[in-house]
Amino acid sequence: MSDLGTTLAGIAFWTILLAAYVALFSATIVSIVRAPLDKRSRTRWILLVTLAPGIGIIMWFAKGRPAVRSSRTSLR
Repeated sequence: MSDLGTTLAGIAFWTILLAAYVALFSATIVSIVRAPLDKRSRTRWILLVTLAPGIGIIMWFAKGRPAVRSSRTSLR
């Protein structure tokens, strides 16, 4: 009976891990599509993330994203 518990825990672990990966992959693709990039750069980033997902995702969030400009309004 303890084998069943171990099996179910393993299935739950891998399911959660897979769901987290799919969410991160999807967020990366959405981030690339929404970024102000030219068509060629966008296509290259999407290909990199699709063909080498681990490295591509890390590279996009580390170096690929354009700087986010914050528009602050001051109250006077």
